[in-house]
Amino acid sequence: MPISIAILVSGRGSNMKAILDAVRAGELDAKVAVVLSNNPDAEALELAGRYDVPAVAIASKGKNRQQHEQEVLNCLAKYEVDFVVLAGYMRVLTPSFLQAFRHSAGYFRVINIHPSLLPAFPGANAYEDAFNYGVKVSGSTVHLVDEQVDHGPILAQAAFTRLDSDTLESFKGRGLALEHSLYPKVLQQISQDGIELLLGTSSKPTAVSLGETR
Repeated sequence: MPISIAILVSGRGSNMKAILDAVRAGELDAKVAVVLSNNPDAEALELAGRYDVPAVAIASKGKNRQQHEQEVLNCLAKYEVDFVVLAGYMRVLTPSFLQAFRHSAGYFRVINIHPSLLPAFPGANAYEDAFNYGVKVSGSTVHLVDEQVDHGPILAQAAFTRLDSDTLESFKGRGLALEHSLYPKVLQQISQDGIELLLGTSSKPTAVSLGETR
């Protein structure tokens, strides 16, 4: 049975597009119930419309965090979703927001993708931080969200090797390509097998096979 998800996004929505493309191609057994953005000018809103997915803007500018999150929760309550999927959502979710998606098993039904091999390089500038540090290997992490930033049970990780010829832009470009492959695959695993299987290996992150990434 397909999972139902809401996608939260703030910008152009490249990971959102990867998810929608996977659904359209029959590679992800999921229904995207709604795309929601805190940025009314986000390119992702127009893009969602091209996939016939409801798109809602709830501006965060000029509102305190509690007010904005309550408006988001009121919107999401109109849809029956199994998981909230963050795809470049540039807002830190508060514990009170997460409580609305607490599962009886104790985790929150909120999934995020982060552009590093967590716990290394949390924060909004992970690609830059990893590149400037001089890492030889970087990657992407799909994890459940908890009360800490870029933290929570790891569902899967995938890595790529930094090349001697890499610039920051080429490094980021290959990292994004990895994200776009990893995220739909992990969501499909959840749809097919349930999240419990991935959670059962959260102390030893799943390495999702994506072929050789250079």
